[in-house]
Amino acid sequence: MQHITDNVIDIKRLSDNVEYFNNVFKKIEKIVSVVFYVLSFTDKDDRKTGLSQTLQTQSFRLHDLSLETLQSAPDSVTDRLLQVRHQLTVLDSTIRVAQAARFIAPELALLVVEQIDVVQRQLTNHYLQNTGLTIKDLHAVTVSNSTPTQTNAKPQNSPRKRQQRVQVPAGDISSDAYLVYSQLTDRAERIKTVLEAKPQATIKDVAEIITDVSEKTIQRELNSLIEKGQVLREGERRWSRYSVVKQ
Repeated sequence: MQHITDNVIDIKRLSDNVEYFNNVFKKIEKIVSVVFYVLSFTDKDDRKTGLSQTLQTQSFRLHDLSLETLQSAPDSVTDRLLQVRHQLTVLDSTIRVAQAARFIAPELALLVVEQIDVVQRQLTNHYLQNTGLTIKDLHAVTVSNSTPTQTNAKPQNSPRKRQQRVQVPAGDISSDAYLVYSQLTDRAERIKTVLEAKPQATIKDVAEIITDVSEKTIQRELNSLIEKGQVLREGERRWSRYSVVKQ
């Protein structure tokens, strides 16, 4: 269980730690889900390749290790977390190789490795320290990780524009396209990312993943992308299907 003394967090049993469950375990679950989401749209022959099988094996291994951390005895928690951190590194490396081999679209690969980095920093900063962190220290770590620092930077006169956050539907933990929801804020790029993962998609297919805008808005964005030569449409009206134009 989690024991708090003088505002210092001391992890005893991770299954009782809400922060760990939400910020590490559930994020790992979503990373694994996205990997299998991508693999589900590869050709059947490609699924038999060594790279595809390696991705599957490593994703399953990561998920199994994260499950084991929840029930680890207090004296073995650190060893389990180190194993999880190592497996995250292994999966990160394999995804980068898969991107280089054009097995995974660059946009999706980038989103996955960014989420892996988030989990790695959570583990390092909050759970693999030799000593506890004060609440004040935790706040400082969060700020330093989210705000880039500049040496001798001059103060900005104009207010900094706040980054738009895409709202994830409440209770949606299935995560078929969680990274599309949470990381890409440009609507056109989000649509193209979905089409990269699911070629020959219909508007309804896209709307099932990008749920914070209407189908009419998605249609307008698709029409704009078609005019720019970035998306190809096949068929007419309700039978139309869309794919990203390969550069």
